[in-house]
Amino acid sequence: MSKFDKFILALLALEHLGFGIYGLYSPTSIADLVGYELKTEFSFSEIRANYAMFTVLGLMAFFAIFFKSLVRQTYVIYAVIFTSLIMGRVLNYFLTEDLNNTIMIVTAAEIVVVLLCLIRLFFLRRRKEEATE
Repeated sequence: MSKFDKFILALLALEHLGFGIYGLYSPTSIADLVGYELKTEFSFSEIRANYAMFTVLGLMAFFAIFFKSLVRQTYVIYAVIFTSLIMGRVLNYFLTEDLNNTIMIVTAAEIVVVLLCLIRLFFLRRRKEEATE
């Protein structure tokens, strides 16, 4: 595995473990950060469920640093999940025409994650093809 892959995976792990654990530990703080009101037990469950997903993604990226067999799957899962988040943000824009700076920054960060994952998948595939020739 290249040092670049280790760097990307470490960055993904740090970011998503950090946000994930923060959301699991303090859903009220996360809700305040994004402007949600948590009025029911179910609303707390929804926040924690979403941030558990981010925690697991961060753990996947972390373990992929040490287990080469997880690298490709980690990039694929990140690309799929973050593409779905981008699609939801685009759909929201078409439905509400709301596009503030925070939404644009978060969407740009998600696009960077997807592009990095797709680029690394391309190079991993290319490297594998070259090794089999």
